[in-house]
Amino acid sequence: MKLLNRATAAPATWRNWARSARCTPDRIIRATHESDLVDAVRYASDRGLPLRAAGTGHSFNPLVTTSGVVLDMTGCTGIVALDPDAPSVTVRGGTLLRELNWALDKAGLALSNMGTLEEQTIAGAISTGNHGSGLAHRPFSGQVLALTLVTADGSVRRCSPEEDPELFAAAATSLGALGVISTVTLRCVPKYNLRVTEGSLPLESILEDIEAYAGSAEHATFSLKGWSDNASTLKLEPTDAPVSADADRRRRANTLGEVRCATAGLAGRIDQRSVRRIMTAQLGGGSGPADYVDVSYNAFTFPQPVKFLSLEYALPFTSSADTVRQVHEEVKRFGLRTPYSITVRFSAGDELLLSPAQGRTTTYVNITVPRTVGYTELLRTFEAVLLEHDGRPHWGKAHTATAEIVADRYPGWKAFQDIRAELDPQSLFTSDYLRRVLGSTRPRP
Repeated sequence: MKLLNRATAAPATWRNWARSARCTPDRIIRATHESDLVDAVRYASDRGLPLRAAGTGHSFNPLVTTSGVVLDMTGCTGIVALDPDAPSVTVRGGTLLRELNWALDKAGLALSNMGTLEEQTIAGAISTGNHGSGLAHRPFSGQVLALTLVTADGSVRRCSPEEDPELFAAAATSLGALGVISTVTLRCVPKYNLRVTEGSLPLESILEDIEAYAGSAEHATFSLKGWSDNASTLKLEPTDAPVSADADRRRRANTLGEVRCATAGLAGRIDQRSVRRIMTAQLGGGSGPADYVDVSYNAFTFPQPVKFLSLEYALPFTSSADTVRQVHEEVKRFGLRTPYSITVRFSAGDELLLSPAQGRTTTYVNITVPRTVGYTELLRTFEAVLLEHDGRPHWGKAHTATAEIVADRYPGWKAFQDIRAELDPQSLFTSDYLRRVLGSTRPRP
């Protein structure tokens, strides 16, 4: 355990990836082993300091910020155990998804589904309810078989659906409110390739039978711009075909698209008309919509070097068509154009107490904007519509929802709060953000 002492050094500032949240804690502790996590928790508890675990900071909200102790998990990495027969893998919580993908690939294994970002830690991805797309797939936590948790008294507890299932249902998506995730055991599948197919359809043709579209591929997604009535479609299907010769170039094209959005966002600060011009311009060297094959984890993800802000809500699948229509109309009416797309993805429901997909097949609607003040109001306009339609916020993305708003949207809310009160009666793992979205820790009566 490496402790940065403010008595002997200048105060260290912690910032998230998007630079939308920051804090200067009393201490930053850098951990490499489970014993470091235990020592850090006891250190904070003995001094009455709150503690928040931090990964790569890819949450857009102040999930980690605290005046107490920031526990840096980025050195707590690596595979603990690999079982090719199960198949499963156990990794330390600070392991990056990218590092895990590479290790599994060498072993002939893979994850069955994931989102577009591979720079997150495993613990961060499951704690905030991250997900990919596909009606047959639960959010990322649906691949978790077991985890170990360092709780407020410094003890290490293992939980799974078979061993301490009540704790597992709370801890697998818990915003770091129950303790520090030390290790995670994930279900794996044999290594596979995916065919990536892009296209375009009128938005209304998708929304008229959104169930058919969502089920038209193993992993189906669509996205739309605020100025267009057409949607860009993306479908990923498992295939026995080999990786395409141009797969790397195709993947880099996604990253270049992010750079293009950033450029348009900067230009839009001077002239809003330039946003659409830049985003619709035909650039040299393009070869139209993608249709190629890549190894699964490369097809799911792409490098995202440009910083932005993102807001997302999880909606009941049954009402998602009407919600997307309304969102699109509101964004079209809004005077400020974001160069980024509104993205729509799907997942099966799960039974984790604070999962945005708890108890229902889910449609995720995401909007991304440049990091400039003028776009904040667009996020709020977008969010208001989603809240009206029984939306649940993505815990790691920018949102203004409070416990009073979201509590009734989670059937497992009280069960989670009871477990939280039992495990953390002194609010060791609580922060201003958690008080806003979860309320204060309350003792069990």
